[in-house]
Amino acid sequence: MFVKQLMAISGVFFVMFVIVHAYGNLKMFFGKEAYDHYAHWLKTDAFYPLLPEHGLIWVFRTGLILMAVIHIGAAFHTWFISRRARADRYNVKKSVADSYAARTMRVSAVLLLFLIVFHILHFTTATIPLGFASSEMSPYMRMVGAFSNPLVLLIYVVFVGTLAMHIGHGIWSALQTLGWLRRNTQAITITISGIVAGIVFVMFMLPPVSIALGIIS
Repeated sequence: MFVKQLMAISGVFFVMFVIVHAYGNLKMFFGKEAYDHYAHWLKTDAFYPLLPEHGLIWVFRTGLILMAVIHIGAAFHTWFISRRARADRYNVKKSVADSYAARTMRVSAVLLLFLIVFHILHFTTATIPLGFASSEMSPYMRMVGAFSNPLVLLIYVVFVGTLAMHIGHGIWSALQTLGWLRRNTQAITITISGIVAGIVFVMFMLPPVSIALGIIS
C-alpha cells in the first residue's frame, strides 16, 4: 500500500508540473518577446537572488528526476506484485474496467517514457533539432520552426494525447489509492479526471496547432 501511495503522490506532482508547463507555453500567444523573456526568466532569473542564477531550473530538474525514479520504481513494483498475485481468485475477478485501465496505464507509461526522452533531446538539449536549425535559435523561434513541420506536430499530438490519457486514468487511480474515492463519488471523480485530462490536452496543443495554422508565426 505504501508503494502505491508513493506512486500516487509522485503522480500528483507530475500533474501539477504538467499544468504549469502547459500554462507557460500559452505565453506563445503574447509574442516572441514575451515568450523568450519567460523562458529566460525560468532558466536564469527565477527567484534570484533568493536562489542563484539557474537555481530554480535545477531544483525543478532534480525534483522531477527524483519523482520520476519514485514513480517508475513504484510502478514496476506494483506490476511485479500484480503478476505474482494473478493466481489469486480475487484478482482474477477484477472488473473489466479496472483491468482495461491498468493495461492502458502500463502501455501509455512505456510510450510516454520514450516520448519524454524524445522531448528532452528535441527541445531541451536540441540533440535532435527536428524542425529548427540549431539550439542557438531563441525559444520562440524554435517552437515556431518545430511545429511548422507536420511530422513534429504529429509526434506531439501522439505525445500529448498519450499524456492526457495517462493523466485521466492516473488521477482516478491516485484518489482511489489515497482513500479519497467512495462509491457515491466515483462517477463525478471519473468526470473530473476526464475534464482535467482534456484541459491538459487543449492547453498543450493550442500553441502547436496555432503555429501550424499560421496564427502564431
